[in-house]
Amino acid sequence: MNRQDILTLIQFNIWANDRLLAACEQLTDDAFIRAVTPDPGWGSLRGILVHALDTEYGWRSILQEEDGDTILDSADFPTLSTLRTRWEVENRAWLDYVSNLTDEQIQRAGDDGALNVWQTIMHVVMHGIQHRSEAAVIMTEAGHSPGELDFDRFLRECAADDRD
Repeated sequence: MNRQDILTLIQFNIWANDRLLAACEQLTDDAFIRAVTPDPGWGSLRGILVHALDTEYGWRSILQEEDGDTILDSADFPTLSTLRTRWEVENRAWLDYVSNLTDEQIQRAGDDGALNVWQTIMHVVMHGIQHRSEAAVIMTEAGHSPGELDFDRFLRECAADDRD
């Protein structure tokens, strides 16, 4: 893995999250926070999305040797708009972080022999895929599918944007 590979993964993660959040805009605030059944573990669509954001925030903080112990609380995001605003902050932070990494830093393992930087970032992206899938099921059942969230779709759209 190199910086461009990592940047592509982060851009994909942002793209897929944005598509899902755009689909969520079709919901009422009540539907956004309503308990879902079956519960995939986070109580509601909001709960799933806050958990996904919290994971992105926590791991980035750890990678940047900041305090990663703060846990985002769903109650702090009463509406989709408040969640989207916080996620935009996190997106910028990830892009800034990745754009300043060297290829050598990407290969560096944690002090305790834990995952190296690229493996940690891959975990964050894969974790997001899992929870976007759960959220997409809820959205589809509500009649507002986010559409395809596949990596190859992202790559095709980026290639089309580059041609424009």
